[in-house]
Amino acid sequence: MGIKEMIARCIERMRQKECARCDNRAVCPAGRWQSMFAEYEKPRDQRPSPFMTFLGELAGAIERGSARKASFRHEVERVVEPLLAEGEAGIDRVARELGLSRQTLYRRLKAEGLTFEQLLDELRHRLALKLLRDQHLPVKQAAWRLGFSDPAAFSRAFKRWTGSAPSLLRT
Repeated sequence: MGIKEMIARCIERMRQKECARCDNRAVCPAGRWQSMFAEYEKPRDQRPSPFMTFLGELAGAIERGSARKASFRHEVERVVEPLLAEGEAGIDRVARELGLSRQTLYRRLKAEGLTFEQLLDELRHRLALKLLRDQHLPVKQAAWRLGFSDPAAFSRAFKRWTGSAPSLLRT
C-alpha cells in the first residue's frame, strides 16, 4: 500500500471515528492528535474549561520554579547557619563552602531577587526568634550564636526586625 492510500484510509477512519481499531494508531500522528483532543469530544458540561486548564498549567510552572529557587536559598542558608557562631558567615567563605565563586553566588541569589545581605538578615531574624523562645538562652548568648559582634548590635537589629527589644519577647 502506498503512502497516498494509507493517508486516504486514515482520513476515512478518522471521519468514521474508528481510529481506536486501527493497527497503526501507535505511530499515527492523527491518532495522537485525536487523543489530545479527546477531551473536546465530551459534552461541554463535562469538559475542563480552557481557562481552568491554563490556570492549572500556570500554577504547576510557578510551583516548579519556586521549588527550584527555594532549594538554592535553602542550600545557602544550610551553609550559613553553622558559620554564624564562628563569625565566618561572609560571602567569600559561604561561596567557598558551596564550591562557587563569589560572583556566581552573587548572580544566583540575584536571579532569585535576593542579595546575600538580605538572606543573612532574614536568616538571623528567623533564628533570633527561635533562640529567644528558648527561655534558657540569655540574649547575650543568642547574639553570639547569630554572629553579632556585641549584644547591642543584636538588640538594634532585633528592634529593626520586630519593633521591640529582645528581652520583651520573653515576657
